[in-house]
Amino acid sequence: MSGTTISSSEELLTRLLEAHERSTSYNHPGPWPRDVILKFDARSYPEIFAPDGREKRALTMAAARQLESIGCLRIICHTRGPLSGEPKEIRLSPANVVPAYEVAQQFGFEPLATGLSQIGRHVTCLAGKIDSSWMKDFLEKFGAGVRSADFSMIGMQRDRFKREWRELVPALTVAAALASGITPAWERIVSERLLGDSKLLGRVRSHIVSLLLRSDPRWDGVPPNEAGDLLETYGVRRKPGLIRCAGVVTLHVNSRIYKLEDFVPVAHLPDGWAEPWIEAVLKSSARTLTTVENEYPFLSYVEEVGGPAALGMRGELVVYTAGFPTPALMNVLALLSRRSTDISFRHWGDADVGGIRIWWLLRQRLGLPVELFRTTAAWLEAEITGGGRSLSGSEKNGLRRLQTELESYSDIDIASVRDLIDVLLKHGIKLEQERFG
Repeated sequence: MSGTTISSSEELLTRLLEAHERSTSYNHPGPWPRDVILKFDARSYPEIFAPDGREKRALTMAAARQLESIGCLRIICHTRGPLSGEPKEIRLSPANVVPAYEVAQQFGFEPLATGLSQIGRHVTCLAGKIDSSWMKDFLEKFGAGVRSADFSMIGMQRDRFKREWRELVPALTVAAALASGITPAWERIVSERLLGDSKLLGRVRSHIVSLLLRSDPRWDGVPPNEAGDLLETYGVRRKPGLIRCAGVVTLHVNSRIYKLEDFVPVAHLPDGWAEPWIEAVLKSSARTLTTVENEYPFLSYVEEVGGPAALGMRGELVVYTAGFPTPALMNVLALLSRRSTDISFRHWGDADVGGIRIWWLLRQRLGLPVELFRTTAAWLEAEITGGGRSLSGSEKNGLRRLQTELESYSDIDIASVRDLIDVLLKHGIKLEQERFG
């Protein structure tokens, strides 16, 4: 073949095989319900049917005839009319698949089967070693999907999987390791330990987050755009751990004394001060601890009530969770809840799947009631007339599953969350906590 004919042959085979890999006939030996068909017309090939495309059209047809002669495809011609005898479409049938792939690979074409094989082996290996039951179940189901070229479990079409399967290898490795539990460490250290490349985890972070959202039942229904810092909850740190809070307590750290009310508008304490912070809270007059999901509502709430000193006067301490709380912050709050019988907890979050999942994570770890603050069913019902964002199908399903999970509880705080879920599903609309006020 000449260079131009090779180029045309490569384009033809690439288009045919990519269409085959997207089709329901892929991985089936035949007979197929219908061949893979590439129309030979101006819609499929606008450039060669343009006024100046005659030469390229001739080259494309020459390449097609050569490929047909070695069994890679079939040319179907018009049988009547002014175009009788002219090529009408190019087809790939079961008999053409093997020779078509053999020739295409000489041009550098990578079959979908390459990624299927690599990911299939990797998933099987991970599933055989995993300790986490939910991750093992996910990997086994995903592995079954890979064998049939079905990637719906990870929200991918075949063409995207083919482009990105190499990124899935390290992403699956990290997701499986996080599911089993790791020693908390900085992101690049985790990446080096698990992948042998300190920067690779950062490059595939979005894939890892997506895999964990789809596998870990704690995040059922939470959309990816609300889970930017999700890896922090597994101990993968990208920024220093902080206890961001406001109120009136006196901390004794080493030989120094720090008054929380002096940190205006709010305090950003290192998580290494966790024990002095807990001791200070236990000795303070704080009787209500309010956790807040998002930063600006946290700041505005402290400002609204009159600052840290005013919070102290009303016996309240406010803590910012930054979305899903990190393991370090969860440990601090859980330890405080175990050591105090006088402090009640409440949470202010978004009226959506993520907000409720954060509340449920707090509720489970603290092991005691966590009242909904501001984001209640009544508030949502009143505010929803002003509009909001529609819940997706996966968000609605996630809410229904959580509702079922909560049915067996009779606690007042859990009943109020069930009411909130009822309103969310009734209207199909979600609101962020920033709407309050």
